[in-house]
Amino acid sequence: MLLARMGPRYLFIRTEYIDEVTKYLEEYLNGETTDLWKAFEKASDNSTLCFITGINHKKTRVEDAKRVVLVNEASTIILGSMINSHKCHLMDRVDLGPASVVMRIAGNENKIIEKLMEMLSGKKVELINGIGLGEREDTIIAFTKKAINGPVAPDDFLETKLLIPKPIREVQQILRLEALRLITQSLDDSQWYELRINIYDSYGRYEENYKRLMFILSKLEVGIILGESWTKDYAVMLFSVLTYQVRLFTFYTPNEVKKILMALEYTLDGKRLVDYDLYYKNKKVHWHEPSKSRDRKDKMELSISYRKSLYEKLKPEDIEILEKMEKNLI
Repeated sequence: MLLARMGPRYLFIRTEYIDEVTKYLEEYLNGETTDLWKAFEKASDNSTLCFITGINHKKTRVEDAKRVVLVNEASTIILGSMINSHKCHLMDRVDLGPASVVMRIAGNENKIIEKLMEMLSGKKVELINGIGLGEREDTIIAFTKKAINGPVAPDDFLETKLLIPKPIREVQQILRLEALRLITQSLDDSQWYELRINIYDSYGRYEENYKRLMFILSKLEVGIILGESWTKDYAVMLFSVLTYQVRLFTFYTPNEVKKILMALEYTLDGKRLVDYDLYYKNKKVHWHEPSKSRDRKDKMELSISYRKSLYEKLKPEDIEILEKMEKNLI
């Protein structure tokens, strides 16, 4: 489970040759000229956002950019390429903005942010302002409750960001040691959950349903798999069935995990695929427990609504893969 990773770097290029610099980044470094928020949405830990501005600035800010070019290379590679291509004459000045870190959090977000402010001498900033205020030896931490194994859309970040007066290497080292503890302290009862998921398919398609489950747990970064084994489940008193059991360690509550499992039990058009039973502290979590709705929906209706919610958390290509995996199960 990934709790913190590098975000994009920010590179400010002052130049009289706006079009020429933009063209170079696009043609030789596969850069993409886009608007600011789309650039943030597409950027990954390997990306650099290049802000191309005029030359009449004492300190360049994001708002001064005439062009925003997203390049999926490190800032050092961009500058090395321009130097080796003898394009230095196009640039009047180059400044590195602060480094950035994307951190996934859970539980009481304010508690985590306040603790990090204290530990790292940080201050709360809005993203654009933070990039402008920060220098190359500073770091901005952006927070999200979504999985961070890929680009994170701006709308998925929490409003509060932290500007840290420390270089990225120090911030990464501290987060590597402290992120898990901070998240644990922020959870209700300061604990993670050890859950058991029992897979049962009367048609014996255990492998297919196991792969579907692992695919979704991985994409959502739900937790850590502690073990797997065949076991017996007593669906009816004195009558046992063979099931495949997955032990999951997670900061998701049992009800949150149950919603994910129910989303995978039915297709959007109501076709039943499998049974995923969930146990917490040797007690079964029943299908009606996660629902806070006063509507009297049956299990299939709830499962379909949970699948719709699941799709909102997945990328289109992930949904396509999932549905392709399910074709042979229908």
